[in-house]
Amino acid sequence: MDRLGNEDNKEIKETMSTYDFKEVLKRFPREKNKNVTLAVLTSGGDSQGMNAAVRAVVRVSIQLGVTVYFVKEGYHGLIEGYITKANWYDVSFTLNLGGTIIGTKRCKPFMTKEGRMKATKNMISFGISNLVVIGGDGSLTGANLFREEWPCHINELLKNKEIDEETSKKFDHLNLVGIVGSIDNDFSGTDMTIGADTALHRILEAIDSIVSTAFSHQRTFIMEVMGRNCGYLAVKSALMCEADYLFIREWPQKLDWTDKLCKNVQAARNRGKRLNIIIVSEGAVDINGSAITSEMVKTVLVTTLNQDARITVLGHVQRGGSPSAFDRILASRMGAHAVFCLLEDTAETEPKVVCLNANTIVHQSLMDCVKSTLEIGKAIQQKDFDKALKLRGQSFIQNLVTYKQMIRQENMNSEGKITLILNIGGSSNGINALMYSIVRATLALNKRVLAAKFSIDGLIKGEVIELHWSSVIGWLNQGGVKLGITRTIPDEEMMEKVAMQIKHFNISACIIAGGTEALKTGILMYDYRKKYKELCIPLIVIPVTYSNNVPGTDFSLGADTALNQIVKLCDIIRQSAEGHTPRVFVVEVLGGLCGYLTSMTAMACGADASYIPEEKFDITDLMDCIYRMVEKFDTKLITRGLVLRSEKASENYTTSFIKKLLTEEGQKSFVTRTSILGSIATGGVPSPFDRSFALKEGQLAVEWINNIQNKDPENFTSPSSAVSLGLQRSDFKFTPLDDLRFINDKKYSNNQHWWLNFRPLLKVLEEPNYWKQFM
Repeated sequence: MDRLGNEDNKEIKETMSTYDFKEVLKRFPREKNKNVTLAVLTSGGDSQGMNAAVRAVVRVSIQLGVTVYFVKEGYHGLIEGYITKANWYDVSFTLNLGGTIIGTKRCKPFMTKEGRMKATKNMISFGISNLVVIGGDGSLTGANLFREEWPCHINELLKNKEIDEETSKKFDHLNLVGIVGSIDNDFSGTDMTIGADTALHRILEAIDSIVSTAFSHQRTFIMEVMGRNCGYLAVKSALMCEADYLFIREWPQKLDWTDKLCKNVQAARNRGKRLNIIIVSEGAVDINGSAITSEMVKTVLVTTLNQDARITVLGHVQRGGSPSAFDRILASRMGAHAVFCLLEDTAETEPKVVCLNANTIVHQSLMDCVKSTLEIGKAIQQKDFDKALKLRGQSFIQNLVTYKQMIRQENMNSEGKITLILNIGGSSNGINALMYSIVRATLALNKRVLAAKFSIDGLIKGEVIELHWSSVIGWLNQGGVKLGITRTIPDEEMMEKVAMQIKHFNISACIIAGGTEALKTGILMYDYRKKYKELCIPLIVIPVTYSNNVPGTDFSLGADTALNQIVKLCDIIRQSAEGHTPRVFVVEVLGGLCGYLTSMTAMACGADASYIPEEKFDITDLMDCIYRMVEKFDTKLITRGLVLRSEKASENYTTSFIKKLLTEEGQKSFVTRTSILGSIATGGVPSPFDRSFALKEGQLAVEWINNIQNKDPENFTSPSSAVSLGLQRSDFKFTPLDDLRFINDKKYSNNQHWWLNFRPLLKVLEEPNYWKQFM
């Protein structure tokens, strides 16, 4: 289970293929929903993003005419009757909050039949027979038991004359939908659980902060992360911070682990590392099932290697802080689909759990997923770690395999074929992590890596360096571009010089990383093969751009980092208005002719409006935004507004124009401010997703080159020997550059991107009376 893919490839019915709200209203007419009442609760351990799910449940319900209630303090609130009606503005400004605004609490009384009977009576008193439960496998298992017993509770209440016959018939069954909130990402059936991505952010932020002091003093830090029964956080964080050793339950250490630990750590120091990071999952064990603790690891390093070792136990820091952009968006999508699922349910419908499968929100049988999850726990209890690892899934196994490959020692006598790296385009985070991955994977095959400083310009000048194992130490968490980058696309004269240099340096393969300029350069090099035989080598382009506008892939390396940076900045901008008279901020977001960053930021921040190049808008839309702002501020409950505009959304409706219009028309209700984010949004360190994405793509690119060289060492003229690597849904695909040459067409646009399907959901969540447009 991973953001980068679901290995099972199951045929699962989609809840909704798009968010076309006109179609949604046809399926779930408001007049039919006026007597429908549902409640939402959060239970068990909290996780970042729960508030986004609650917000989506509330607002989608209101748009569809459904009455919605909060259950405060989880199942405890069901028993004690802490149930309150929710309105639109109750969930305003909750997207950026960690934890859960409606509370969660362990509830032993709910584990008894008497407690569940009381909960049933309380729900009926509010007219509730539809329930959304957000929590882990324990909370969802309890919810399913509650649903199964519901008819018995109704009969008992009728028998005791606590309800009448009419009420018993009206509430004869309970409809239930679960949403998984867990930082451990340990629930079967979904690629990601709400909170796991943010937990990785917290872990890497802590490690990145510690690295500087560890480097200064040549220390070793032992980082203990959560995951008693699941090593997901440990494996992913170890991959992304260049950890020298990893301890998890699913990979129990042999009894000689102390010797291997010391060997790895010492080898890393011998290769030039001034610091070492050791990741220990709180559930780590050896092959006998005996616990391996952080203290044990420290003792080994101090006594055997005389190292200055320190322990950091992150604990509940991993649960805290503001949710990542991904968790906010994932939770919003899941919350919306939970409501759709409930409106489809009948007495015969089995309870569902909302899942992420290949970037699509789907539903599955709740108990099937719970049983699969519990099966892993049983295997671990029985010390059948091989079975547990297998049940975790192929993506978990692949992450572990990749980590093992990344820490392999360098072959100091690499004499094999030479791969050239070119970085072409604008600066985008994650590119250094990509270089790290390419270098390590190539050297592991006993081959060499050369890189041109400042891309095509540097190659022509002969400014080419060789990269070794030690050359890329510390690159995983570095922003910017260590090798330098330019936007130069070679013309005919330059291409001749490029061919000469490829011959001079005896290059046998080429990897080009960058945005649209990289893709166009790759296509040119493929076309010039007819003229220069030196260009008849395996050629692969890896999209790297924060704009996420390169065809052939759903995600470009660097886009996730930029999105998280923009979301943080928008949170700060909104926070600056706290305590002031009502203010509306018009924020300009970069992204060229692609509205990906603007749209995703709007979803993650709860913007009141967003304008992008792919979606035409006019003065009527702008005035409608103003009317909604005035209506919102008239409630006296809200004092802040956020309008996002993509930098090239319109030639005439500029950021300045929108600001002046809002200032003039809204001056009696609010003041208007602008902020142009610019390149600050591309700074910072790579996000966990971009680090993981870079590692995976680098490894796949090197494997592709090796396979094609071994398969047909002489003929590199076919279209299949020049490709672009992209992530499409959950699969990495190699698309021939010849199939992507339409990017050079002036009429080419990005209006077919998958994320455009989210635009209607954006409006559902940001415009209180959006439904009226379709009546």
